Amino acid sequence: MKKSIVIMVVAMFLVASTCLAQDATGGTADRTGGVKSLEDRIERLEDAIGRDVESEKWYDRIQISGLAEVEAGYNDTDYDDPATEDETSSDVDLATVELVVDAAIVDHVDAHVMVKYEEDDIFVDEGFITLSGTEQFPAYLIAGRQYIPFGNFDSHFVTDPTTLVLGEINEGAAVAGYRFGGELIDVSIGAFNGRVDEVGEDDTVDSFVGAVVVSPFEGVMFGASYMSNLAGSDSLSEFVTDWDRDGENNNISSIVGGWSAFVTVEFLERFKVIGEYVSALDEFEPGELYDAADVEKRQPAAWNVEFGARLIDTVEVAARYGGSTDGGDSVSGEFLLPESEYGAVVNWGVFESTNLAFEYLRSEFENDFQTTDTFTVQLAVEF
Repeated sequence: MKKSIVIMVVAMFLVASTCLAQDATGGTADRTGGVKSLEDRIERLEDAIGRDVESEKWYDRIQISGLAEVEAGYNDTDYDDPATEDETSSDVDLATVELVVDAAIVDHVDAHVMVKYEEDDIFVDEGFITLSGTEQFPAYLIAGRQYIPFGNFDSHFVTDPTTLVLGEINEGAAVAGYRFGGELIDVSIGAFNGRVDEVGEDDTVDSFVGAVVVSPFEGVMFGASYMSNLAGSDSLSEFVTDWDRDGENNNISSIVGGWSAFVTVEFLERFKVIGEYVSALDEFEPGELYDAADVEKRQPAAWNVEFGARLIDTVEVAARYGGSTDGGDSVSGEFLLPESEYGAVVNWGVFESTNLAFEYLRSEFENDFQTTDTFTVQLAVEF
């Protein structure tokens, strides 16, 4: 099986080499791995605030874009317990397809819809309306299904960083904000109905988010955010042990908030450093996460540090070190996050808007429960 994966990777490499020899004008794709960062949302706002609707023809006011990702992967899991058999797996498949429609309705009113294919499902991943102010009064309101402004989650890699796995939330929400000094400071607050409630509470809009992002000059961005219900994140909510309402919501004894801080720095037009930390503000009670029989209080936290370098216009290399605390329970074997994660990726811009990525990650879990080596080759095209 390992031999077949090596042959497949070499074949893809040779195909890409041939294509690159035919056309060496492409650059690395702007986004790899499908990771949505806060920077994407800010760039969309800049476009909305600065755009005037001049044409009365509907087709002049609509922009259609998309993304397709094909991935080949090999996974080798080594369990510390000799009684548990080690596992290997491999696959080649269509990983993600996104179709995005952005419509400039009238001045200061935009609609955005993203339909996504992932894990054999087709669904509306984003669907919201943006009301934007003017350059003189750059306030905005985003209402609908969206990725709420908690965390940054920027990455060079195909695989999502641990910070995104812990903190990303896609929900129906209303987010209002204001931009000070042009692009200098972005402040936003929002409300949504989280997936997790306190025991005995009604199913209401009772979760809140707030974020501040500062871009003092080109290439530097940092910020912090707060979210009142960390257990309501997309991934962590699946590890809450007390399910209710026919599996639609979870219950815990007390809602626990979360916070995030990040910084990204680009310099010399070739290097980029990413650093981020996401953590619960308090502890969850024993048995509320991972395993009902767990006797430990848990305060999940995750971090991610990456360094990327553009060797030439079409080739970028990057290294990652990330990890977590209280990312799972080694007794039951229920894990959301590895205790440590490190690896490297090469992003190759075969053509314009076409990226070929070669990624290796090693994940080590709490108390040496298991170690996983993952190799991924991804071909991504944006249009």
